[in-house]
Amino acid sequence: MMVMRWLTMGLVACCCAVILNSPAQAGGKTYEGSESSAPCVLWSNERLKWPQTILGREKAQCRRRAVDSKQSNTFCRLIRNYIDPESGERMCVYKRQGNGLQELTVSMSASFKCQADFMCARE
Repeated sequence: MMVMRWLTMGLVACCCAVILNSPAQAGGKTYEGSESSAPCVLWSNERLKWPQTILGREKAQCRRRAVDSKQSNTFCRLIRNYIDPESGERMCVYKRQGNGLQELTVSMSASFKCQADFMCARE
């Protein structure tokens, strides 16, 4: 009985060591391509009338397809602003919402105030 317990514990320890030492695989997928080949994210679920449901004539239709995240807009928030000494213009620096996105810098007349937040291109 004690030998079985030791063998079981040893087997569990070996399995844990193999799992923890193997590289992790990402499970997410990124859509790229035309809109018609994009996966459907919203199907029509309208109730069909009697003959269509019985005979199976009407199939579910896709109402909305996935959009490539690179083409969508994101939210930009003001981080800081300063007056450029060389040009005399106000420089507004915005942080794009999202992971790994670069800052956005906008120049305008020194008499204007920077907008606090707005929708900007993801780029």
